[in-house]
Amino acid sequence: MSQWWIDQFSIHAPGLWLLLSLTITLAFSVWFEQTRPAWAQRAWVAHRLLIPYLGLLLGGLSPRLMGLTNFDWSVSLSLGAGLIFVVVALLIAVRATVELPSPHQSRTQESAPLRRAGAEHARRFRPSTWQTVLLVIAASGVEQFHWAFLRGGIWEMILALPEPPALPAYWAIWLAAALVVLESALLRPALLQWLLLLTILVTTSILFFYTHNFWLCWALHSAAALILGSYSQVQPLASTSTSASASDLRR
Repeated sequence: MSQWWIDQFSIHAPGLWLLLSLTITLAFSVWFEQTRPAWAQRAWVAHRLLIPYLGLLLGGLSPRLMGLTNFDWSVSLSLGAGLIFVVVALLIAVRATVELPSPHQSRTQESAPLRRAGAEHARRFRPSTWQTVLLVIAASGVEQFHWAFLRGGIWEMILALPEPPALPAYWAIWLAAALVVLESALLRPALLQWLLLLTILVTTSILFFYTHNFWLCWALHSAAALILGSYSQVQPLASTSTSASASDLRR
């Protein structure tokens, strides 16, 4: 077992990349408690993309276990299409019957002058509908890529155990989900936004278990985020630039 731990802390093993990602996430959460610069979103997105990319490039991560390659599209679609349809239909029903406030409306901790400044900033720099849709799809892809990285990395670590448990994919998916919950708690999003993230996390985790297809999970993630009107976990950091600009306008 000790040799297993030693082996995981190599650039050619997933353990090092998972530890690096978790360490940077923790550092970001502490840093964001003190200051939230306008470029925080770019730094956050860069770390979410670059660490898995470098892990893949250096052979420390398996693209197959992350759901990026080596799957049968016909089998994935046959298993996943029905689940996606049911989830999307349920989310549309929820959206039609429950009024969900926008993510910016939930930031009650801001003062009234700051909220007014932020609203003025939003009116001046509001993107078009298609730009908003593309932003949500891109943000969903970044987040889902990070989740696939956690799933694939933990899955590979489990397979490398001297006596791996039965159904290693099952354990990897839900251990990864637990890490996502921990990471989201560190960022302290609004309660409603956190619940929306958990909804997307659970549904895409189930879809990944049955299909092992990252691309289908990205499609479901994007559809859910668009229906629910949430940028998921990227949104708390995306809003930092608005907060910083609003503060500048107030001064």
